[in-house]
Amino acid sequence: MTRGPARMPLTPRQAQALVAAADGAPLREVADQLGITREHASSLLSRAYERLDVTHLPRDQRRAAAVRTAVRRGLIPDPTETTP
Repeated sequence: MTRGPARMPLTPRQAQALVAAADGAPLREVADQLGITREHASSLLSRAYERLDVTHLPRDQRRAAAVRTAVRRGLIPDPTETTP
């Protein structure tokens, strides 16, 4: 059973942060890539986790679960697929 609504939208900036973090990059790299502070990147990701209903998971599993959920719901592109 999938938790949460089938398509809880992310803001465009939350989606960008999640895509930037999908490969496991540290918050500093995510922030640098988006041109924001580390704290803002953390906030964006935390809110994305809430919208994707993964906050109940242990902290070390949230990012991967959020990426999987967002890809499955069509909210971000699959980071494992390569583009030509």
